[in-house]
Amino acid sequence: VCALRLRARHAPRTHFGHLHKARDGPCEFAPVVIVPPRSVHNITGAQVRLSCEVRAVPTPVITWRKVTQSPEGTQALEELPGDHVNVAVQVRGGPSDHETTAWILINPLRKEDEGVYQCHAANVVGEAESHSTVTVLDLSTYRSFRFPAPDDRM
Repeated sequence: VCALRLRARHAPRTHFGHLHKARDGPCEFAPVVIVPPRSVHNITGAQVRLSCEVRAVPTPVITWRKVTQSPEGTQALEELPGDHVNVAVQVRGGPSDHETTAWILINPLRKEDEGVYQCHAANVVGEAESHSTVTVLDLSTYRSFRFPAPDDRM
């Protein structure tokens, strides 16, 4: 109805009777990322969760991708979870009308999981995307440091 009213406002007055309502329901619009995923830092073996909230009509398809570099140096997108046994992806409706939330869970976190992750949403009207970075600190590096025990004298 809102698109019909907008068109009626801009239609020449001589063609007033040619507009009609095609269907009920909300007006279609391309996806918009309303809550982008946040970049995170964590250690190997930890659990990392990224989330992304998108608003669109009709409901978008949301996919998670990891940005990788090919041996030739060109950028490629790897769709997740793929063959990664430590990666899970989930999508659900909400929290509000015409919104969809998608998560990616990486558990346990490995050094090779470090990189840029993309939340990509698409419907028949358009698409949107947002990026975040996962930085992985190698726990074995920090184990080599010796911290004094509380009863050690300095």
